[in-house]
Amino acid sequence: MTDRPKILVVDKDENILSAFGDYMRKKNYSMTGVDNANTGLKEIRKQSFHLLIADVRANSEFGTGFISQAKKLRDNMKIIAITSYPDKITESEIKTYGADYLFIKPLELNKLDRAIDVCLQSNYK
Repeated sequence: MTDRPKILVVDKDENILSAFGDYMRKKNYSMTGVDNANTGLKEIRKQSFHLLIADVRANSEFGTGFISQAKKLRDNMKIIAITSYPDKITESEIKTYGADYLFIKPLELNKLDRAIDVCLQSNYK
């Protein structure tokens, strides 16, 4: 069992998963990265994560349905949604599905870092 925060990142883009992997290693967080919603849900069923970071894509299997399902499986898990389509969803709308934050790509790392810290402080400590 690990004493590090456990974070699940779901994004189709291998470069995004790799960048998050580098970031999580530097922060000494334990990260699982997957490239689709079905695998993400399987991981959530298998183990408890402190935080989910999920891409919300227009017209794909990712999105509000995935976030809703993840939240139902792990009600106490914090969720950060990210998207390249700011015209498709707002932060207030994504919160109705269970997400705590919404960030637009390209990500502002200092704001994302603060949000991750806030999520982990409330859910990990």
